[in-house]
Formats: sequence, C-alpha cells, structure tokens
Amino acid sequence: MMRFPMMLGGGAVLSLVLCGCGDPPLVASFTSRIVQLETCRTVGEGTEGCVGSEQIAERRLDIVEAETGLFWLYGLPRDGVANRAILGSRDNAGGFLFVDEREQTNAASGCVLTTRVTVSLAVEEGRAADVGVNACVALVGRSVDTITSSAACDQNVPPQQVVQTIRRRFEALGPDTTCEP
Repeated sequence: MMRFPMMLGGGAVLSLVLCGCGDPPLVASFTSRIVQLETCRTVGEGTEGCVGSEQIAERRLDIVEAETGLFWLYGLPRDGVANRAILGSRDNAGGFLFVDEREQTNAASGCVLTTRVTVSLAVEEGRAADVGVNACVALVGRSVDTITSSAACDQNVPPQQVVQTIRRRFEALGPDTTCEP
C-alpha cells in the first residue's frame, strides 16, 4: 500500500491510499468558465419568469475518486460558501453526475424549503490526456439549482409555492483566461 499526498485547490491536502489494483483513482484539478445568464422564478401554477443576472467566473474545481465509481467534486459555490463539495458518480455517457437535495421544515409554520443541485460535467473534448497534468483542462456541462418553498412559506394571499431556478453552463476557458497550469 502506497500513500501519495496531493495538493488540491484551496490549499487542502489529501492523502490517497492506492492499493495497486487496476487504474489508480482519479484525482485531478480542472478550471472552467462558469456562465450564469439568468435566474427564473415560478409562482404557483404560473409561467416561469426570468430576469437577467449575468455572472461569469473562472473557477478551479477538483475531482477526487473516493472509491470506484464515486467522485467528490470540490470547489462549487453554494449556500453562501465559496468552496463546497458534492458527491456523484459517472453518467451513462462517461462524464460525471452530481446531485444533492436538502429539505428544511419549520415545524411551527409548516414551511418546507427544498434545495436541489444537479451538476452534469465531462472533461473538455480532446483534453483527456492532459487530465491530472494540466489544471487548465476544463470540465464542461451544466448545472441547475432549484429552490422550492412550499405555500406555507408564502406570506401572500392566497399563499403559493415558489420555485426559483438558476441555470449555469460550464465552458472551456477563453483566450483571456487567468489560468496557470
């Protein structure tokens, strides 16, 4: 059994234990351009209304294979924290699928707040050989954050369920990148 210390983005140190059987676990840093163009909201049975909220960021992400077929994605901004982790697996196309859903209930009011994050990513086309060697390889794909508050959370009359949806694209880096391998 061999131990390899690995430095991940954000200064976290990880020690991996490799058993020497099969392919070594995936441990790699990536840098993606994340684009959010709008935030959408649906009240009750109404139609979805969207407002522009353009945000573009270059973000370092790390994928660490926890065990065969299970992966941690580090570096997602969520819940007001800049660097969160989410557990996922391979999807049916050879990429990665990360899903996290949490529910909070206020016993006094009956208000239920559900937050669901779905992230579907793949390694940038033509760059698989650079994974683990060059952190400027991008993860490309999309993410959808859905925040649902039950009618019991609404102070309006009549109270209605509210769904907020935030969609983002993960893209390859542009020519103006600040990424350093």
